[in-house]
Amino acid sequence: MIVIPAIDLRGGRCVRLFRGDVAAETVYDADPVEVAERFQAEGARRLHVVDLDAARGEGSNRHIVREICRAVQIPVQLGGGLRTLDAVFAALEDGAARAILGTAAALNPGFVEEAVAHVGDRVLVAVDVRDGRVATHGWRELGPRVEEAIPALAAVGAPRFLVTSIQRDGTMDGPDLALYERVVQLTDRPIIASGGVRVAEDVRALRELGLEAVVVGKALYAGTLRLEEVVRG
Repeated sequence: MIVIPAIDLRGGRCVRLFRGDVAAETVYDADPVEVAERFQAEGARRLHVVDLDAARGEGSNRHIVREICRAVQIPVQLGGGLRTLDAVFAALEDGAARAILGTAAALNPGFVEEAVAHVGDRVLVAVDVRDGRVATHGWRELGPRVEEAIPALAAVGAPRFLVTSIQRDGTMDGPDLALYERVVQLTDRPIIASGGVRVAEDVRALRELGLEAVVVGKALYAGTLRLEEVVRG
């Protein structure tokens, strides 16, 4: 299993939220590029970067994303506000290896089909889950149920899924294993987990479910998990 460090951008800084609440923001570093370089030096094989301002329609950190992509040699998967093909193309042109589709994918599986037709497996479909339903628009609205959304998205060619448990995001309460047990029954596509990881045992529990990777944020910043504990050669 690959452990993917998360870098969430808001107002040009590296932050972490608690269950997606911008009012519960913790600023960890004013220089996200240095954070990216540090994760790479510690052995990260991929980075997960989200432009929270773009996701909420409140601005953009595109210039910082470009700097991160130029500063590291490992692949970057980028999300936040990628709701048109032009936005997907721009993200990839800026240096991202994968474009993460969230709101637009949940509301319109046809958009996923179109994106896959153009860029293939460089698409990563985000399914952000609250109370069994897919959350959209920066996690402020609720869409279809997970049992409906994932099969529909797989049917139009989604190459892999990033499944986030919103109730566990930023809490370090442990991953929602029951959610991932359900999700792996819904599709044969690779699954990346996100939300709740605190220690190395959490990573191992997700690995046992057969997941491809896990995105980890707060645990790395808080020091309850070190990359060297979970990075495999």
